[in-house]
Amino acid sequence: MFPVLRPILNKGGAGNYISREESVDRLVPVVADQLGLLRDYDYVAKRLDAPAVRQRFEEVVLPNVRTELNKLYETIFSLGGSAPTGADMDWSASGLDGNDTDSLKTLLERDRAFGDRLRDEVEAVHHQERTRAILGHNADKSNDRLNMLRALLADLG
Repeated sequence: MFPVLRPILNKGGAGNYISREESVDRLVPVVADQLGLLRDYDYVAKRLDAPAVRQRFEEVVLPNVRTELNKLYETIFSLGGSAPTGADMDWSASGLDGNDTDSLKTLLERDRAFGDRLRDEVEAVHHQERTRAILGHNADKSNDRLNMLRALLADLG
């Protein structure tokens, strides 16, 4: 659908949305990816040498990633599905054992790819508006994290 027409055609629920089951099937892999991102952020946060950077991760970044993940969980549950919990996930992270700068650069690339995935999902199919809004919100939060990571990298400079 043409983005300019979306607000007009979707007003009042007009237009063809994908089914609830299809939405769940498309969102479950997104949740799995966000769980992996949370694992990566958590892994880096525990190993950062710079106390100010570690504090920023623990007080701001990790709670935000968890909140975004919970929004996706709620969406999947409201659609009648069940989401992966990460219980069977390998919680060891790879490629993040370098110094603070290298770890933050790796996180930057991984979060950029995740944000791109969210934006692609919003445009790929006609999700219900609530689902689209949550995916868009999480993509915006990914951009916020990218800006924060760039600022931290500049500080470590």
